[in-house]
Amino acid sequence: MVTLHEAQDVAQRYAEQRKAVWFNNSVIDRATYWFFAVGHIGSQGVIVDKADGRLHVLGSALSLEDCFWAHEHGFSPEFVALRITRVHDREHTIELLLHIIEEGPPRLPNPNPKRAWLAERIDQLPCEFLPQRLRLSVPALRRAAEQGWFEYQAVDPSTEATPLPLSGGVG
Repeated sequence: MVTLHEAQDVAQRYAEQRKAVWFNNSVIDRATYWFFAVGHIGSQGVIVDKADGRLHVLGSALSLEDCFWAHEHGFSPEFVALRITRVHDREHTIELLLHIIEEGPPRLPNPNPKRAWLAERIDQLPCEFLPQRLRLSVPALRRAAEQGWFEYQAVDPSTEATPLPLSGGVG
């Protein structure tokens, strides 16, 4: 377990090595990490995990709350595999996946072979999609979770660790 002082040291080393600037001195303390407002143009700051001191740089494309949600739900690694474990709203799930999943057949006008491919995949659960950059899809994934369309896990292929459970509403 990393202390706050150790986490501040991690953020300070990052700032020194990357010539980053401190936007302010505030620290946001969440259950499993601290947020430090240090970075460059195009970033909002960094997260340091309390468990192991890993540092994660946050971009500026998402709101800070979406960045926190993304981290808390396993989307901090650059590449994440999405594993669908349960579907509650098939049509909404397929439409969302149609826009965020890169693999599979191309999206074409009707009949859309990718839509059919996704439907076949989610009919045989669990199904897992290849690792890809999903961070910019966080607002849509967050909406899906809040509306309960499906349940899923984010899998970090670089660590092959146990995936973090994510709930698409209820679990």
